[in-house]
Amino acid sequence: MGKGILKRISIFVAVCVLALGIWANRTGKFAIKPFAHGGETVVVTPGTQWPKGVVEVKLGAFIENVYDFSTSSQSVAAETIVWVAWPEAFQHMLDADGLTIDQVIGPTNRVNSWDATTKPLYTKPLRLPDGSHYQIFRISGRFYADVVDLHRYPFEKLSFPVIFGVNPMSDRFTAEKVRLVADREHSGLGSYVDIVGFATDGYDVQEQIQTTSTNFGYGNRDSSSFSQVKVAIDYKKSGLASIQQLILPLLIVMMIVLVAPNLAASLWDVRIAIPSTVLLTLVFLQQSYRQNLPLLPYITFLDQVYAECYLVTFGLFCLFVWTSNKLDQTPEADRPVVIARLNKVDAWVQVGFVLFLIGSTTMNWLLPVK
Repeated sequence: MGKGILKRISIFVAVCVLALGIWANRTGKFAIKPFAHGGETVVVTPGTQWPKGVVEVKLGAFIENVYDFSTSSQSVAAETIVWVAWPEAFQHMLDADGLTIDQVIGPTNRVNSWDATTKPLYTKPLRLPDGSHYQIFRISGRFYADVVDLHRYPFEKLSFPVIFGVNPMSDRFTAEKVRLVADREHSGLGSYVDIVGFATDGYDVQEQIQTTSTNFGYGNRDSSSFSQVKVAIDYKKSGLASIQQLILPLLIVMMIVLVAPNLAASLWDVRIAIPSTVLLTLVFLQQSYRQNLPLLPYITFLDQVYAECYLVTFGLFCLFVWTSNKLDQTPEADRPVVIARLNKVDAWVQVGFVLFLIGSTTMNWLLPVK
């Protein structure tokens, strides 16, 4: 009697813990809150209101080459051609501070500046027929991707931005006075932007306003806003390749463990050995693909699938332990009847676990963990 009560209490506690974990994950109770740095980035839309008299500077970019992508550092190296055209009013602003165009406008998400270069094509800016000034640069270096979302790994989509903005040199070049206008018509990508393991899925050019929580020690303002132009390249993985490389091995392993209940209950020694072997295989498979990912503060879609597989494997192991103990306690004369009954239990549990895997995987895809 005491063992029966203890068993029921253990099952109840396990179910409650599982339900509590699912609830906490789905409601974001375990989610890591982003650090409040005090700044924000606002995308410029046709309805964005600009101050009257703001000076417009046109900027375009052509990304020629992308290479050396690293998920661990969230960065990618790129070679970019950038051109800037500005009116006489902006040239007066440059002259007032004794600055050149490359000192005021440049890449803002570049990392490893010691290994980066910015080379102007002309020793002096050209004058276009409309009277505006024009300069073109070749910029190379590593660029930081602020958002590398791997929640849906291995079916993730990545976006790598190259952002050009007005450097906070003085109060003269804030977004209230200078606007960078994206030259969408002529901006684009070159022939060497593909990354191994991903397919190029297009690009996007947009204007944005970056607000910081500091005035850089200049003036009486609490924050500063500067205009930017972002060129983002979108990449995605081949769904078929991801399935064949990562999902298919897992599927085969789980099919083996799910077929195990079809073995007769009398083969208890063979049945118990299968979940143990599968458990070790699951650990090996998960660690293998995890080596290609950085340390993440969240779990991916594939992590959730593996968690479901662990639960099913453990559940079948518990089932086989229970059936083997049941047979061991059954007199020889009653064994045929008990074996037939246990085989029916195995069939129902087998169907239940298959439905659980299908339902939970679908839920994790449609409603990812926060």
